[in-house]
Amino acid sequence: MKKLLAVLLTVCLLSTLWTVFAVAEDKPTIVVNTFAQEHEKAMYEEVIKQFEEENNCIVDFRVSGDQYWPELEASLTAGNAPDVFYLGVGDVRKRVWTGAVAALDDYLDVSTLGNIWPEALNLYKYDEESNKLGEGKIYGLPKDFSAVSMTVNKAIIRKRDAEIKQAIADGILPFYPEIDENGNLPVYTFTEFANLCKICTFEDETLPETAGSKQVYGTHLWEDFCLKPFIWGAGGDYLNEDCTEVLFNTDKFIEGYEGFMKIVEVGGSGSSTDETSGYLKFLAGRCAFFPCGTWDVGAFQAIEEDEAVNPGKSWFDFDVAPWPISDEYASLSIEERQDKWVGRLDSVGFCISAQSKYPELAAKFAYAMSADPEVQRFLAKKGGQLPNLMEMAEGEYLTDDSYFPETRVVFVKMLEGQNGHREVSSMTWNDLWLTEGFNTGLTSVWSFYEKSDLGVTPMDVRTYCESIQDNAQQLLNDAIDDMEAMKP
Repeated sequence: MKKLLAVLLTVCLLSTLWTVFAVAEDKPTIVVNTFAQEHEKAMYEEVIKQFEEENNCIVDFRVSGDQYWPELEASLTAGNAPDVFYLGVGDVRKRVWTGAVAALDDYLDVSTLGNIWPEALNLYKYDEESNKLGEGKIYGLPKDFSAVSMTVNKAIIRKRDAEIKQAIADGILPFYPEIDENGNLPVYTFTEFANLCKICTFEDETLPETAGSKQVYGTHLWEDFCLKPFIWGAGGDYLNEDCTEVLFNTDKFIEGYEGFMKIVEVGGSGSSTDETSGYLKFLAGRCAFFPCGTWDVGAFQAIEEDEAVNPGKSWFDFDVAPWPISDEYASLSIEERQDKWVGRLDSVGFCISAQSKYPELAAKFAYAMSADPEVQRFLAKKGGQLPNLMEMAEGEYLTDDSYFPETRVVFVKMLEGQNGHREVSSMTWNDLWLTEGFNTGLTSVWSFYEKSDLGVTPMDVRTYCESIQDNAQQLLNDAIDDMEAMKP
């Protein structure tokens, strides 16, 4: 009898398992591969769970780390691409030419995309006949239209209140680092900002033990991510209009870079040899000003609102701020400075593999993540991104106090175009002209302005920029030649 019961139980169990497997096999499965920080990953998983329930499907969600792009390239080459993956805005032509991505027009009603920021959607358009980007079919939907602003830890500003007010009285600073009564942002010139960073460099005995040190810095920027707004704030650029000439040796570029290094020169920055990065300093309340991508907001928000470790926002009080501008604007009023600052705009998009078994489902997923109002509201309130939907970004995102941070209008001004500039490295076939042509010798510049021995020949900004110009131009020429060679 016991043996019979055991057999019957085994049969029932196998039957149940077979039913579960059969149901699972009936559900279409798409592989989605992205990169994300931990707080972003948690947001996406919540959204994906809802998508699976609504569409009776399985989403195999895979998150990669720093090696996302080379790993993606390898999977595309091997012919086992995910159904949905990220499309870099500089890779649109390349992916279309190699047949890696499918046009979303074939699987979506594109008339429903009208509320996405037009500038963001245009980044993923390409017309094969005319070989023009920004028009034609749509090969990706923006995961986000991201902006990189300056940020400020207002807890540090409060601690230096007396010193800042004295600097204003002495004519060193023109105004306090906060929005004025007329809604004007505190836009500083390069010299003013460097002086403010110097004021905010001090030892703070009130910091918690978790800060790792009592030393606070005005800022701790680095060229690869933070220099561009200084170049644009000086009226310069990295490339000419048609992206065929490198402009490192031009006066405006050099002025912007000198404005960047002025912070180091006056002693308002962390050192190039510091073991603790600027990012970690900022997270520990030891850095007054720092860059912030819209994708970072959730992580900063979590620290600010953690009353257990940050009681009363005593050491971390996060907000966003504009980037500094050329010293030639020093005589302008705060109102006249509002359209002079510029920050970086960028994007990465959801695309679908041309080899996907379920292209309609994959396209539906891309649409849900990019254009569904409820998803956009959820992600924006969690601090993962700005709303891709223009009406939402210019409406409830600004007026609803449940969104964060307080001065989020800075982000919107950038997306609206007045204060935003597209990421330069995405405009060329590859970015070697920047990564190898510009970034590899920057230690020489830091050595000069820090007056430190870093084992290299110190160079001021002008000397460095003029010394690298020809090689950078050759690398750009090579990229243009490579693009022409690959054109179908």
